[in-house]
Amino acid sequence: MAITTSILVLQIVGGVVSGSLALLSDAGHVFVDLGSLLIAYTGLHLAARARERHDARYTFGLRRIEILAALTNGFLLVGMCIFIAIEAVERFFDPHDVHAEAMLYVAIAGFIGNGISAWYLHRSDHITTQSAYLHVLTDLGSSAGVIVAAVLLELTGWQWIDPAISLAIALIILRGAGAVIYRAGVILMESAPQNIDPENVRTGLGALDGVLDVHDVHIWELGHRDVKASVHVVTDQPTDDMVRNVQAYLREHCSINHATVQVESPLLASDCGTCDPLPNTEHEEHP
Repeated sequence: MAITTSILVLQIVGGVVSGSLALLSDAGHVFVDLGSLLIAYTGLHLAARARERHDARYTFGLRRIEILAALTNGFLLVGMCIFIAIEAVERFFDPHDVHAEAMLYVAIAGFIGNGISAWYLHRSDHITTQSAYLHVLTDLGSSAGVIVAAVLLELTGWQWIDPAISLAIALIILRGAGAVIYRAGVILMESAPQNIDPENVRTGLGALDGVLDVHDVHIWELGHRDVKASVHVVTDQPTDDMVRNVQAYLREHCSINHATVQVESPLLASDCGTCDPLPNTEHEEHP
């Protein structure tokens, strides 16, 4: 955050002095980047505190905060893309003189600073820090684009290069923002992870010894690499043995360490609340 703040101040001053929209748009992106780093830090900090301090109202803790932080970052990026695109289109119709030399020096400084931040953040594969890393990475690409624009502007004097590079930066940012929003949205919709097919899980559990039927299978991500599952299993074997077998299967084949298993007899399965009855099972009244 300290590095990003320094880059932000430098690019704002440099953009005003040089008259470069590319620098100012990059500064706007850096501002959002700074916000994303703060959001990511806050989300991870609160999630970590939630693991230490239990609140009875949040039975899963506050781990979803980190996903909300990533989603917020994505929407901030989309808003910034729209702003950059509008300003760039206006510049095409109303070109401004740009001082290429000042623009170049500031862009080089920004490139070095963003490179350091990207190297620091790339070691984590957590969705929250990944979203922050994506911000910094697109900043790095933006700075490289501004450097190219400054060199071409100095050599050719073509003023349209500045807004053109700005539009290219916006497209790069938009693509990454869409990926972050999609991934965070999938998790918030409690979808199964991409590497786990619930139907394959149901089939695999159905092949276990003593399992007569498997239904009401639910698999979802609470947070990054935090997968939960619940399943109803019909069996005529002892309950404890079946629970252990099902949980062992989910742990070994799906890396799911937290699974709730409801074991039912064939009689109970025919009247399992909202579950569909087993085929060819007679409905009988029972306690």
